Amino acid sequence: MDRKIEKLQAATSLVAFDNTLRSAANTVAYFGVFFALFGVIFTVRFGLASSWGALAIGAALLGESFYIRRTRSPRALWVSGMSFAVFAAWFLGSFAVGLTKNDPSLGKGVIAGIFLAIGAWNILRSYSAYKALLESSDPVVNQYVRDTLEQMRTATPSEHSQIVEFKKRGVGEKGTWRLQTDGDLLLVCQFADRTFGIGGRPQQAVYVSRHDVQIQREGDRWLGKNVNATLSVGGAENKVQLKPEMLVRLESLLTGPLTDANWLNGTPAK
Repeated sequence: MDRKIEKLQAATSLVAFDNTLRSAANTVAYFGVFFALFGVIFTVRFGLASSWGALAIGAALLGESFYIRRTRSPRALWVSGMSFAVFAAWFLGSFAVGLTKNDPSLGKGVIAGIFLAIGAWNILRSYSAYKALLESSDPVVNQYVRDTLEQMRTATPSEHSQIVEFKKRGVGEKGTWRLQTDGDLLLVCQFADRTFGIGGRPQQAVYVSRHDVQIQREGDRWLGKNVNATLSVGGAENKVQLKPEMLVRLESLLTGPLTDANWLNGTPAK
């Protein structure tokens, strides 16, 4: 059982890592746009001979950003990280040559080289973490968890007796949290806020034992019908806000009979 829980936790970590992949793809795209923009500016002012390098780097990075988004593979991160490292070495090497030759024109890319080196380090570190997660996970369990989270994301909580929705209280707290039973386990996930009905991707998720979760009501709000409560997950207390019917449902889920652990046979819970 512990091994299966470990696989579930690895799967939830992979789902959360999707945000890191999107962030990496965005970082690569930002650098690509930066180099392409300066390449265009230099082409207009000085001609193509002085800007072809920036244009080529910009095009390559934009292509790699698309590659990361499309494949979501460790290889995509490795290729991007090594590209950043090569471009950083190019700029920093030009700076070193400029110093030895006392030629200021060769040192103009030192700042870009530093930022590229930092980007290479971060992307290659993400590559190592992503590869380790994939190696410790189970593809079948990974797909099950993704399907379950997608069901949680699109579900209407009022129509699903096994789902509880709440929000965390506090400055800077964003997104909506949902909780769903799975046998003796609870799957807790934070979903991003929707914009005009678009978005709401999973941000982080975790499986916890039902016995490690407690809820304590604090009282009604001054305005509105929601209630404040303290939700304890694995000993960590969270100030939350939820509808009265969600509070009653959560109390029932925590004290009522167990549901079937559908993940054992690969069938997502309904």
